[in-house]
Amino acid sequence: MASQTRAMSTQVSSLDKTLAASLAAFSMFVVGYTAVRVYLAQPAADAAVTTVTPHQAELWSGLGR
Repeated sequence: MASQTRAMSTQVSSLDKTLAASLAAFSMFVVGYTAVRVYLAQPAADAAVTTVTPHQAELWSGLGR
């Protein structure tokens, strides 16, 4: 009887496999989500604005002089 109990306790059921797969998938999602958030939170190195379009009123300012 003890050998049967020991043999049954070492078998992995389909429910255990499903739970393990779900836990692994959730863990991978959390790690991936965190990595993407950290990557996107970093400031861009070349974020300087090179050209600025002036306001429409600036374009006509010389007309009244």
